[in-house]
Amino acid sequence: MSDPGRSRFPWRVPPAVWFFGHLAGGWALERWKPLPLGWTSFDWQVGTAIVLFGLAAGFAGWGIVLFQVKKTTVVPFGTASRLVVTGPFRLSRNPLYVALVATLAAFGLLLDSGWYVILGGVLAIVLDRLVIREEERRLAELFGEEYASYRKRVRRWL
Repeated sequence: MSDPGRSRFPWRVPPAVWFFGHLAGGWALERWKPLPLGWTSFDWQVGTAIVLFGLAAGFAGWGIVLFQVKKTTVVPFGTASRLVVTGPFRLSRNPLYVALVATLAAFGLLLDSGWYVILGGVLAIVLDRLVIREEERRLAELFGEEYASYRKRVRRWL
């Protein structure tokens, strides 16, 4: 059996780097060719952005606190000592990644930029293919049937 703590990929780009790269990409694209969202009410747009920021922060914060309470790593490429299946992990196997994507979309609403919303979708795909699949492979090796049962009960995203 392979070492569950080792990645199959020779490189490991942390999710936060992917997030900030997409955030910078949205900024650059918006400077090059603005892509306004076209909402008719700026108040609704900003209000929705604030709610989305709040939900993302709450979802991520709750998840991080649970990792600390359960005394397992929050580091994406670290080796988990426990499987966390409570709190936001009952709704999504990846609430911290859901929060990153939601935050990028919230920036799009706040800045009236379709680029951030589009890049939120791109970020979801990148995280899914380059981070989450590797994490799931390692969790399956570490926790076996317990993780298989969890995967059947809870969706990857929402």
